Amino acid sequence: MIENLTDISVEQLLTEAHNMLFDDYRFITATCVDNGDETLDVIYHFDKDLEMKNFKIRVQKGAEVPSISKIYFCALLVENEMKELFGINITNIAIDYGGHMLLSDDDLESPMLRQQITIERKGDK
Repeated sequence: MIENLTDISVEQLLTEAHNMLFDDYRFITATCVDNGDETLDVIYHFDKDLEMKNFKIRVQKGAEVPSISKIYFCALLVENEMKELFGINITNIAIDYGGHMLLSDDDLESPMLRQQITIERKGDK
């Protein structure tokens, strides 16, 4: 369980990021979890004087999430990573690598998403 975790909506994300900046919190990172259904949890981690604050948004796979990189420039790295590895549609990243910061054209698309594999057995049609 994560301490100091607050659930927020996608619409509140930029406001909360601005609030953290104005309150002198550092952006640490963001983490993403595939819930195994049609949703992902994205948790944004902030720190000030060894006090962590965390904000969690739950998004539908394919839904748009605004980038916080215009507020915390360093967020562009983890946002590009989540975009590539989980397929999150993060919009307006300060520098968007277009899905090629870590992955090449030959790599599996969104490799961190839980994949559903269908296996056909002999005789199945």
